[in-house]
Amino acid sequence: MAKRTQTPDMIEEIESAADRLASWIGSNVWLVGGVVALVLGAAGAWGGYHSWSQGREDAASNALDRTRSAYLFAFGAQPGTLEEPELANPALANAIREEYVGEFKAVAEEHSGTVAGSLALFEAAELLNRLGRPEQTEEIWRQALASALGNPGLYGILQQRVAQAHEARQAWAEAAAAHQEAGHTEGYPLRHWALVDAARCYAAAGEPERALELYEEVEREAPDVNLPDHLRAQFRELRAVANR
Repeated sequence: MAKRTQTPDMIEEIESAADRLASWIGSNVWLVGGVVALVLGAAGAWGGYHSWSQGREDAASNALDRTRSAYLFAFGAQPGTLEEPELANPALANAIREEYVGEFKAVAEEHSGTVAGSLALFEAAELLNRLGRPEQTEEIWRQALASALGNPGLYGILQQRVAQAHEARQAWAEAAAAHQEAGHTEGYPLRHWALVDAARCYAAAGEPERALELYEEVEREAPDVNLPDHLRAQFRELRAVANR
């Protein structure tokens, strides 16, 4: 599956590293092939990957790529298209999504224990979310997270995508908890940015003390993290209110 790559120009358009992860994954689910490439490429450093055979990973990636391509073809997408086209008939679009929830679940089941198998659950959850089934979506997220244990890079990515789903519903406390889980996952490369996102969400949830604690944790552990202006201002305001 990992045959598509992210373009540096596209990534550089986003304001911050935290926004890059959240916005890119949330808005471009069909570009997740690039995330798979990232995970597979860095899996040796992240751990867990060496317990799986390269052959299994390749087979899983290919199966997921074929399924995604078939999904886009069902929507009438041209070869090479990376995003789902909009159909004039919403009922037809939902029928296709319904069918491919099962297809992606089948890939996940057949290739359980692989990175692509976990990401197949990611795809199924996205489709369920588009179908307006939050309870089923959350159940799939739980399965995906469980399957990603032992691979901190993938686990962190999935936790932050779960957080984004909560943010979309303005469930700020739940979003903060998911970001914080990613931020406290050792070996996740963007973990300090995840803690920043957790702080932002705790502030939105009306929990300023927890927000301040996380901002200060990032300041201690990663002083080189360059916060966007609005988050730096929020950090200063929280600190001023707390007289710290």
